[in-house]
Amino acid sequence: AEVGDRAATIEVESEVKRVLVKRDLWDCDSYQYDNAFPGTSSQRRLYEEFCSPVVESVVKGYNGTIMAYGQTGTGKTHTLGNLGHEDASQRGIVVRAMEHVLNTVTEDTAGQYKISLSYLQLYMECVLDLLEPTKEQLQISEDPVTGEVYCAGAKVVEVNDLEGLLTILKIGEDHRVVANQRLNATSSRSHSLLIINIRRLPKQTAEMGLTESVTATKGKLLIVDLAGSERIAKSGSEGQMLEEAKFINLSLTALGKCINTIAEGNPSHIPYRDSKLTRMLKDSFGGTARTSLIVCISPLRSHISETSSALQFGQRAIKIENTTKIREEVDLKLLNYRLQAELDRTNNLYEQAVSSMQRLAKEAMQDKKKMEEAQAKCLEAEHQVQAEKVIQEKIVAQYRQMMADSEMKLRAEADEKVSMERGLKKTVEAQLLQVEEERAREQEVAKQAAAKQDRDQAMTAQQLAQTQTLLQELRTTNAKEAEEHSRQVSAKEALVRQLQDAMAAGESSAAAAAAKEAVLADARGEAAKLAQDYRILLQEKDVLAHENIRLTSQLAAHPATLPTPSQDPEPETHRARSVRHSRRGNSDINNQETLSQGFAVGEDGNTAPKGQWTQHRDAVSAVSKLFEHVGLSTVFGLLKYDDRDVRLHAVKVIANLAAEEENQVNIVQEGGLEALFDLLQSCTDEMTLRVAAGAIANLAMSEANQNRIVQDGGLELLVKLSLSAQDSQTQRMIAGAIANLCGNANILDKLQNSGSLRMLVELSNSEHVDVLSQVARGFANNSKCTKGKTNLIELGALPAILHLASKTSLTTVRKHAMLALCQIASCAANVDQVRSSGALQMLTEIANSQWDEFKQMAATVVSNPIYQCTK
Repeated sequence: AEVGDRAATIEVESEVKRVLVKRDLWDCDSYQYDNAFPGTSSQRRLYEEFCSPVVESVVKGYNGTIMAYGQTGTGKTHTLGNLGHEDASQRGIVVRAMEHVLNTVTEDTAGQYKISLSYLQLYMECVLDLLEPTKEQLQISEDPVTGEVYCAGAKVVEVNDLEGLLTILKIGEDHRVVANQRLNATSSRSHSLLIINIRRLPKQTAEMGLTESVTATKGKLLIVDLAGSERIAKSGSEGQMLEEAKFINLSLTALGKCINTIAEGNPSHIPYRDSKLTRMLKDSFGGTARTSLIVCISPLRSHISETSSALQFGQRAIKIENTTKIREEVDLKLLNYRLQAELDRTNNLYEQAVSSMQRLAKEAMQDKKKMEEAQAKCLEAEHQVQAEKVIQEKIVAQYRQMMADSEMKLRAEADEKVSMERGLKKTVEAQLLQVEEERAREQEVAKQAAAKQDRDQAMTAQQLAQTQTLLQELRTTNAKEAEEHSRQVSAKEALVRQLQDAMAAGESSAAAAAAKEAVLADARGEAAKLAQDYRILLQEKDVLAHENIRLTSQLAAHPATLPTPSQDPEPETHRARSVRHSRRGNSDINNQETLSQGFAVGEDGNTAPKGQWTQHRDAVSAVSKLFEHVGLSTVFGLLKYDDRDVRLHAVKVIANLAAEEENQVNIVQEGGLEALFDLLQSCTDEMTLRVAAGAIANLAMSEANQNRIVQDGGLELLVKLSLSAQDSQTQRMIAGAIANLCGNANILDKLQNSGSLRMLVELSNSEHVDVLSQVARGFANNSKCTKGKTNLIELGALPAILHLASKTSLTTVRKHAMLALCQIASCAANVDQVRSSGALQMLTEIANSQWDEFKQMAATVVSNPIYQCTK
């Protein structure tokens, strides 16, 4: 079968890196390479997968070569040297390699680079400089030490940016020899060689010593655009072009011979000198360079023989193994600079040592002089001690004499006392005898009196019998009179008691007047408060009634938008559950894990702790019954209304529902947190924002909700709101929310990073008691949660805590502040701050006070040894 010229001749299998050459329908040749790219591959892909590793090696100090080989018209110059003026995606390897080098140099801050290049062409075996075409033929030389091949006299240009490179490449391309022939309208008639040298030095710094590296790396990148091999019969070259073709084919043949010889292994002689091209490429094949060879082929069947030849050339070249070696050299200037710097440092150290020795010698002389003075003082002191010793011996002798005299005197006095005691003893014995005699006489008189009494009793016995009868009669008469008398006495006593009560009441009326007035005033105030609460309840009732009518009308107008009991498959997930209310008992402030507090909202938008709004429970229950038919999602939808009153009433209802723990789960599950956050971001009304902050504070009482609030950015929104809040009630709600969050140990870093703790410290300067109460509670929660290791110390909160703890008129504020102070002082890391701030005095006062909640805690802190040693 006959096959056309443009039939499929070449098949590139990129996945297996193989090229197939189909000579006919049955005969096919296969060539395996490191990479295989079809004609549709982009310039970028070719560079990144095949050429980029060579450029990276050159930047590190190795030699590298990128070479394009192939028949005339197969796209070698386009692949390597396209400048991309018309289409940036078509930029060739030269431009992309220079971009790669410049980017790498910019990112390396530890080194300083020098990039230079030369641009040559090998035309008819003559080496010409494309940057200075007026120069004569250049001579190829070889360094006898390193063996490096170079062209003496070639112009070297330093490059610092891509624009400079493009300008140089444009100049070189303009001077390169090209011609028009059958195979290619712009056929290159010479081999071009772009030589890029990259030299890297370590940066010089004042701190560099002799141990730092002083070696410089030198990498050389050689980009070779070989002129295409051609057959004269196909190209139609004649005249000068024929001569050029001969030289091109001869140099390529010499290159092929060198590659064949190296590929055979252990060659005895490699004919590098057969051509100047092979001499220039000596390091690229069989040397130390990392070489990438790009074989460009034609897909036309008419050029199948040239294509097979080019692919065989690549097959032989791939067998060559080069031994790469980094090129380093000692930079003498840098070494001299470092030696000079080290010498200067040594001289400075020597001068410092001499100065120190002189200073030490001077100090030694002064110490010697002081020692001599001390010795003289010691001798003088010894003389004084001897003199004082003599004086003391005299005094001791005098004392001994005085003691002997005193002893004799005392003995004489003792003898005198003994004689006196003996005389006194005799006198006492005589007196005792006289007393006993008198006692005997008294006993005799008593016996005589008893006998007389017995006689008198016997005489009166008869008289007693007679009088007993008379007494019995008198007793009967007296009993009747006594009964009448007792009746009269009882009546009189009752009258007396009435008179006494009246008199006591009259006497105490003046004293109790003030107390009655005080009680009356309290009763009036309580009555006024109850009347105000009653009016609030009536207003709330009117609002709820109005809201019920409006929602009922909406439900009637749009029944499809709201769930009904018969249509809702999951009533527990789409409706508000029944609202249950519970009161939390107040416990000891020291026994609570955290001090959480909820808030209820009145019709006027003001808020108060949940325990002070018990009269709202009936209204909340009525609203909850309405939500069982309407659903929480509908209420959340009212937050997006443009009507300010509708939005305000909706957020009030959510806030009051959130004050009860049983409703919080439903609110969060139905998207209440997200709705409140959206409201904080979109609303500008002060009262609405205040109530929304109160709702978030209520939800923050639950630890699960606290994590959700932090994750969804609630801390940042509250801090942002505090910056613009002017109303004390709004500040109170924000501080209350942050105070509830301060008791969660899992979000302490978030509180610090979001600025929430700093906001609490700033709010401690407020003059409003409600704000200060929430701030102090936040301090107490954070200090207790962190066991005193709090970031509040770094934020300067300790003076504020001391100030709040000293407010004797604010009991709640003071309690929270004292708890925070005791927790902070119990942490050993805060010892210095506690000492310097004067907090120990405050803790001592608390330990001696009547505050039973904190008395023991403060006493434990004050008695801690870390504070005892500083008293």
